[in-house]
Amino acid sequence: MTFERIFLLTFPATHISLLYGNTPCMRKDYLIKSITQYIFFFFLGAFLGYLWEVLLFYVQDGVFCNRGFLYGPWLPVYGVGAVLMLLILRRFQKHPVKVFFLAVLLGTFVELFIGWFLAQVFHLRYWDYHDYPLQLGGYICLYSALGFGIAGVLWVCVFARIASHLWKKMPVPLQRIFLTLLILAFLFDCAAALIFPNAGHNITFSLFQTYQPVTC
Repeated sequence: MTFERIFLLTFPATHISLLYGNTPCMRKDYLIKSITQYIFFFFLGAFLGYLWEVLLFYVQDGVFCNRGFLYGPWLPVYGVGAVLMLLILRRFQKHPVKVFFLAVLLGTFVELFIGWFLAQVFHLRYWDYHDYPLQLGGYICLYSALGFGIAGVLWVCVFARIASHLWKKMPVPLQRIFLTLLILAFLFDCAAALIFPNAGHNITFSLFQTYQPVTC
């Protein structure tokens, strides 16, 4: 099954035909525009997540901390969550209560998987909830789950709609240049982080001694 077929099955065919017609050319054009928009949503979510965590640690500790596995101003875990929430929850935009509970489940799953993956593959822990109530392995907890629910409602029902409107107003050539530069910078950052992961005080935590930051 091709990616195009999977994508078309994800979204109602009637919606596609009403907007772009039924010809293969029109559907392909819709597919390309949708993919570029979701790439934009990934970077936007990753950037907003980075701002949130940097601000949070600045308020707590009074110092700037470049959070995350990468060095650039993006946290992929938030980008992945932002895209998945839109793909799965966009149909419930008019039902914020449903979005909240589904975002709790989806965000918690993404956080658990990525936290476990980084710990197993790179032996690094970028967050630790052992000191929070109702936590699991330090990877997830009730507070973060509720935060994902609130963020999901704001993202799916408010911010993503505004961002989509602004993105569509940008000329297509400018969209392509913008995304190309972002993707190249992101790939370079990933390559650098695979060799020398971003780590240090308030960035990573010991896998063996909970609560103790790993010093640079």
